[in-house]
Amino acid sequence: MTKQAAVFSLSLTLLVFIFQCSTTLAQAPDIIEILEKPGRFTVLVRLLKNTGVANQLNGELQKSNTGYTFFAPPDEAFSGLRSGAINSLSDLQKVQLLQFHILATFVSLPNFQTLSNPVPTQAGDTSAGEFPLNVTSSGKDVGLATGVVNATIGTTVYSDDELAVYQVDKVLLPLDIFRDYKPPEPVPESPPVAAKVHESGALSLTCHGMLAVFLGIAANIAAFSL
Repeated sequence: MTKQAAVFSLSLTLLVFIFQCSTTLAQAPDIIEILEKPGRFTVLVRLLKNTGVANQLNGELQKSNTGYTFFAPPDEAFSGLRSGAINSLSDLQKVQLLQFHILATFVSLPNFQTLSNPVPTQAGDTSAGEFPLNVTSSGKDVGLATGVVNATIGTTVYSDDELAVYQVDKVLLPLDIFRDYKPPEPVPESPPVAAKVHESGALSLTCHGMLAVFLGIAANIAAFSL
C-alpha cells in the first residue's frame, strides 16, 4: 500500500467514525423537545431551562448505559399548588425538586412493580433517608408517594430504550423541602342556577297566592256591603 493510499484509508476511517458519533448524538432524545410537543408542560419546561437541569439530563442521556425515567407534571398540576409554592424556593431547591422527578434508570410501566422502596431519585441518597419516593404498582396503575402528596402515573409521553417520560397528575413535592406545606383551601361551590330559579319561582308563587287572598277578602267585603 502506498503512502497516499494509507492516508486516504485512514482519513476515510476517521470520517466514518465521526459520522457514526454524530448520528448517535443526533438520535439521543432531548427532554425539552419531548415536553414542548404536547403543549401542556410549559411551566415544567421553563423550570428545566432556567435551572439548567434540562442540559444536565440531555448530556447524561448521551452517555448513559441504564437510561432515565422522568415524571412530568402538566401545567394544571402546578396550578393546583398553593400560590408561591415554587417561586419561594431557592435555586438549589428548584434543582432538587426537578431531580426528584428523575430516576437514573429506564423503567417501563410493567417494571415498576419490581422496584424496591424507597426508590432512589437524582435528588438525594435514599439510604441516608433523603428525598424518599415510594412506588406502588398494580397492573397498569402506578402510584407515587412522597410523604407530602400521593400522585398517579397517567399517559406515557415518550418511551424508548434510553428514556421514559410519564405524565403524573401532581407535582412530586419532596418531604425534605415541603415538610410544612399545606395544600390550598378548596374554593366553595356556588349555589346551582336551577336552585336560584326555583327560589324565584317560589317567591313569585307566594306573591300570587297572597294577591289571591287579598282579592278574595276584598270581594267578600264588597258583597257584605251590598
